[in-house]
Amino acid sequence: MKIRSMYLRSASATLFSVFGLMSTLAQADVRISGSDTEENLITTAVTQYQRGSKSDIKAEFKGTSVGFKDLCKGAADIVPASNKIQADQAKACADKKISYLELPIAYDAVAVIVNKANNWTNDLTMAELKSIFHPESYGKVTHWNQVRMAYSDAPLKIVSPDTKSGTTMFFTERVNAMRGFLRGDTTIFSDHGKIIDAVSEDVNAIGFVSLGALVERKSNVRPVPINFGKGAVIPDASSVLSEAYGPLTRLLYVYIAQSALAKPEVTAFASYLFENGDRYARFSGFVPLTAAGYINNLRRIKAGQ
Repeated sequence: MKIRSMYLRSASATLFSVFGLMSTLAQADVRISGSDTEENLITTAVTQYQRGSKSDIKAEFKGTSVGFKDLCKGAADIVPASNKIQADQAKACADKKISYLELPIAYDAVAVIVNKANNWTNDLTMAELKSIFHPESYGKVTHWNQVRMAYSDAPLKIVSPDTKSGTTMFFTERVNAMRGFLRGDTTIFSDHGKIIDAVSEDVNAIGFVSLGALVERKSNVRPVPINFGKGAVIPDASSVLSEAYGPLTRLLYVYIAQSALAKPEVTAFASYLFENGDRYARFSGFVPLTAAGYINNLRRIKAGQ
């Protein structure tokens, strides 16, 4: 979908649930709503957990912001989130007297991707990323050689997750200092896999996705090394842990409604998730926390605070 205006905020989203079925959360023992970035991690954990449990667990991955809305209206027990809850979202929960636990589950990075046949984009600086993705570049920066003179004169094609995505919120804030706003000629998709597919099919395209999505589904794309001022850096486990990729590195979270921990099904699944957090983080292409980090989260779940 492409919408033309200087500032673009998308309203589309795709609904997913565990096993790919449309679902409602209302009657489930454990209700999960949130980030599509963490979809693979959470659904893998649910699938494995349900082999030994009769709990009815339903999950929808419509975006971090939707997950927080569900949390703050009492419609979700667990919210996978690719960014921290924002002040207005926290206020919405406070107004409803809903308390929650904020638990990190893994490190991630946002990777800028281009087609493998793009042989000119050797690296990009943060200033060049801003020139590509900033809303005010719409109609002004339209070709690659306007980003850097040595680059191709090919047209620039920009793709992005929609603005319900925590990845979009994070990236636009870090790169543009304008949280959630996209160029008017951006083609938007509701999940990271479709962004990778779009860039795979267009040599002139550029987009951004979670490192986990890139590891899971590299296809015909490659990550662009980013120069933060000390040389170009590829996003990977090493650069995330060393903080060399720092400005585009983030923590992924799981939020749990405090009241939901009164349900043994929620406590049991949440405990299982963090007991196996290292394994599921690695499997999903993320960088695990330290063992102490997962142990601390388990203590908080068991204490209910």
